Amino acid sequence: MIDKQGYNIAVLGGGSAYTPGLVAGLLRLGDRLPLARLTLVDIDEHKLDVVGALVRHMIETAASGGPSGPRTARTEVALTTDRLEGFRGADFILSQIRVGGLKHRALDERIANKYGVLGQETTGPGGFAMALRSIPVMLDVARDIQRVAPEAWLINYTNPTGLVADALHRYEPGCKVISICDMPMAVQFLVSKLLGMPMNALSVDYVGLNHLGWTRHIYHRGVDLMDQLHGMVVQLMQLGPAIKGMIPKELGIGDEKEIEEMMVILRMFHRLKVIPSPYLQYYYYKDETVKKQLEAGKTRAEVVMEMERDLLAFYAEITREKRPELWKKRGGDWHADMMMGLVAAIANDTHEIYIVNVPNRGAVDGIKDDKVVEIPAVIGRDGARPLVVGRVEPDMLGLMQVVAAYEELTVEAAVEGSREKALRALSIHPLVPSIDVAERILDEYLEAHREYLPTFKR
Repeated sequence: MIDKQGYNIAVLGGGSAYTPGLVAGLLRLGDRLPLARLTLVDIDEHKLDVVGALVRHMIETAASGGPSGPRTARTEVALTTDRLEGFRGADFILSQIRVGGLKHRALDERIANKYGVLGQETTGPGGFAMALRSIPVMLDVARDIQRVAPEAWLINYTNPTGLVADALHRYEPGCKVISICDMPMAVQFLVSKLLGMPMNALSVDYVGLNHLGWTRHIYHRGVDLMDQLHGMVVQLMQLGPAIKGMIPKELGIGDEKEIEEMMVILRMFHRLKVIPSPYLQYYYYKDETVKKQLEAGKTRAEVVMEMERDLLAFYAEITREKRPELWKKRGGDWHADMMMGLVAAIANDTHEIYIVNVPNRGAVDGIKDDKVVEIPAVIGRDGARPLVVGRVEPDMLGLMQVVAAYEELTVEAAVEGSREKALRALSIHPLVPSIDVAERILDEYLEAHREYLPTFKR
C-alpha cells in the first residue's frame, strides 16, 4: 500500500522527447502514484527548458481537471543540470539517457554500414558501441544514487538495457535497480488488439535477452490461445501488402516505424509459430535489413534527429499557446504505461507481473545464474522476483547463449577499457561476419567516440 502523501520522482535524461509521454502515463495513474515532486535532470539546457516548460503545463492542466484527469496541486516540478541535486531525496529515479546523443548514435550506424554490417542503435555493432559509452556513465549514476538517495529505486531504460543491467548488477550490487524495455509490452499490445481482449486479461510465456526474446504462449484464463492467434495471422498474411494499410485503423498506430515493427512481428510469427521481438528481424532477415539500410540514404539516428527537432518545436508551441492536449509525442502509450506502471507496482506492493531484465538465478535453463535475462517477474516493494521459465527450445537457447557471451565480454571491456575483450566480444556477435571486419569497426569506434570512452584512455 502507498504509505506516503506523495512521491519524489527524478527523471535522468528529463529533456528527452520521450518525457512528456512518460508524464502523461504518470497522470493516467492518478491516485495510484501521488506525486509530490518531479525533477527533470539533463545536461542539455535547451531541451531541458523546452520539455520542462511543457511538463509544468501538463501538470498544471491536470491539477485543474484537464484532459489527463485531476492531479494534486501540490506537485512541484524542478529542473536541474546537477545530477546529485536531482537525485537527493528521490524515491524513484528513471533513467533514459543517451551518452553521446543522437550524433554518436549516427556514427555507430554509419560506421557499421560502411563495412556492410547492420547499423542499429542497440543490436550488433551499434549496440556494442553504445554499451561502451553508456556503461561507465551508468555505473557512476548508480554510485551517485547510493551516496545521496540510497533507498531510491533506479528504473533503468537506458540502452542497451540488457548490457547496462548486467553491468549494474555485477559492479554496483548495492544499487536497487530494475531494468526495463517496452518491446515485450508492444508485442502484448499487438496480441491484445488482434484477439480483441484487454492486455490485462492476457498472460504471456516469454523468454529471452533484451531485444532478443520470444513470446511462446498466450493465455487467457488458463487457455493457450497461441494456435488460434496463429490461425488469424495466417489469414491476415494472405492479404499481402494490404495488411500495412489496415494497421493504423485496426491497431490505432500512426507512426511509420511502429507500423513496420508490427508488420515484421506478424511476418516472423507466421513462419515460426512463436512471436519474436521485432529486433529479431536483424537475425532472421539479416541480408534484407542491411540492404534496406544501405539503400535508405539516411541512418535511423538522422531520421530521429529531424523528428526530435519537430517535436521540440511542437512542445514549445503547446506550452506557449497553453493547449490542453498532447496529441504528438515519442513512444506509444505502452512505453509510459510500462515504466510508470512498474513504479506504481513497487510503491503499492501489488505483486503485478511485468517482463523485466533481471539476473537469471536459475529461472532459465542453460543460462548462467548471474546473467541478466528478460523474463516475467513479480513486482513489489522488494523489487523483481523472476518467475521460473525452465527449458528453452534449442534454436532460441543457442542464440541466447552466443549473444550472452558477447554481452559478458562487452561489459567487461567497457569497465576495464580492454581493447582485447572488446575485439573478442565483437568478433563473436552473430551479425559481424569476421574478426577482420570486427577489428576495423572497433578501431573506428574507439577513435570516433574517444571523448566518451574514458576507460580506454588508461
